Amino acid sequence: MKKFCNGHPTRKAHWHCSKCDALLCPECVSAREIENYGSKNIHHFCPKCNLPVDWVGLQNLIDPFWNRMPRIFAYPLSIQPLLFISVLAIATLFLSGSGFFSAILRGVMWLMILKYSFESLKATASGNLKPPPVNARTISEDFVQVLKQFVIYVLIDIGFAYISVKAGLILGYVFAGAALFFVPSMIILLVTTGSLFHAINPVVFVGLTFRIGWAYLLMYLFLFLLGSAPAYLAQYVIRFLPAEVHPMLFGFAQSFYTIITYHLMGYVILQYHERIGYQVDYEDFSDPTIENYEPQKSDPDAVILNKVEPLIKEGKLDEAIGLIKTMTEQQPISGINLSERLYNLLKMRKRSAELLEHGVTHLDLLATENQKSKAIAVFTECRMTDSSFMPTAAALFKLAGWLNETGKTKAAIAVYNTLVKSYPDNSLVPRAYFRIAQIFHDRLMNKDQAKRALGLLLKKYPDHDIIPQAENFLARL
Repeated sequence: MKKFCNGHPTRKAHWHCSKCDALLCPECVSAREIENYGSKNIHHFCPKCNLPVDWVGLQNLIDPFWNRMPRIFAYPLSIQPLLFISVLAIATLFLSGSGFFSAILRGVMWLMILKYSFESLKATASGNLKPPPVNARTISEDFVQVLKQFVIYVLIDIGFAYISVKAGLILGYVFAGAALFFVPSMIILLVTTGSLFHAINPVVFVGLTFRIGWAYLLMYLFLFLLGSAPAYLAQYVIRFLPAEVHPMLFGFAQSFYTIITYHLMGYVILQYHERIGYQVDYEDFSDPTIENYEPQKSDPDAVILNKVEPLIKEGKLDEAIGLIKTMTEQQPISGINLSERLYNLLKMRKRSAELLEHGVTHLDLLATENQKSKAIAVFTECRMTDSSFMPTAAALFKLAGWLNETGKTKAAIAVYNTLVKSYPDNSLVPRAYFRIAQIFHDRLMNKDQAKRALGLLLKKYPDHDIIPQAENFLARL
């Protein structure tokens, strides 16, 4: 039975806290980078207990392969593998002749497909369910493992020939059928152990097959269908198309289904890694299809938020406020999420003095993030709490502009005037005068008040860089 995050019941849990029994998803767990002996590693902690958490295990995060077949079939449809097999398929149009050189190049291309398929198998078995990139390493380097697969097939052919000669053709076919049935098991052993000797040892590969159980039969059925698919396509689809494109389409289908075949075997290794004895680490696991979260910006206050959330869920609001204040004594709040959380907590607990004090910081962050509606709402709430509430000059200037954008022209002028009176020496004051003049002229159709604002600007700040604009504006009036 799947386990789900306590805080997000629709998301699969990745971590478990043994102390408080909490189940956590990646968004809820506290991830910290810790340096040990010169190397940095990510460690995960319970936000409530501040203790290391345990990974719930791979079985909680992945589906059985028989429930994942649509995604397994879609595996090669990523841009890089799809482009790779398309280019090779097109190349077969120019290499369809019977010459020796063409045959060599076709063989090289098929080896490249096998090498990439084997890399897909290894990546999947390690927990990375995204297709590997197509580069020199994945298509041309370290062909030893691919050659070991060929050795397996060569040994089967030798065994078939020997038994057919010594014991008759029927027993030869029985041997070949049995050997081919265990080939996926041999390839799995080749990946997990790297040893050809283990892969061809009957005691080992037969034992592995029984450990996987009935799922091995189901996997083999799918592998048989995948192996037969190109031939069926050639028989029932490709032959009705122009003969010139037959090699290209058949090559594409063969490459496409080969990659799927190896990906499926890799997924079986992943699903049954404990029975097989194959180690899969959480750091290597990557499946973008199981948790379709939107990527989020890094929050500088994420550690504090993770500690505060459990207190809020338990209704301990004053404790949450105290924790935030304690943890931000040395390092002021710099993230909008934590700032908003503290503001709302103070508002819920009706701690007005602290609300007004934090309101100044919160408005600055909202202004920096250009969150117009929230900034206007916070400013209005704080002014209703205390009419003398005073944000910074930068926040006032932005608030006035946003109020003007929303059609609240008189409120905008009032905020600009507050800026002018409260911060007379601030560099934004001349621009505030100019904006006041614009609003009076453009919105309120009051030329006299516009001239008055421009006159004050020219008189008080004759050397400011906005003066030429003000003079042109005044001349038009």
